[in-house]
Amino acid sequence: MRCYLHLLSGLFMALTIRPTDEQLDILAKVQRMTAELTCSKAIFKGLSEYIQLKKDFDELEKKHNALLKTHAELRETVNLYVMAKTRLNRVLQDDAKTDNAD
Repeated sequence: MRCYLHLLSGLFMALTIRPTDEQLDILAKVQRMTAELTCSKAIFKGLSEYIQLKKDFDELEKKHNALLKTHAELRETVNLYVMAKTRLNRVLQDDAKTDNAD
């Protein structure tokens, strides 16, 4: 398989690669997914899309981690609230018992 690279100088450079059967299957799949007619265009389009998807994934991963942190903080806040409410109810019950005993 030959791929041609267009260099900045306006020249083309040919690369010869010998892919394995597995790589040929992957390349055929990429070519179908990108709807490109040539293997080299499919490779470059696939790489371009991969780079964009990787950036998008990294951004979503950062947002996900921030949401996980916020979720943990909110759970801790709720737990502290429930504990404080429980303590307050106990104190109020104890006060009511002492008032009734008098």
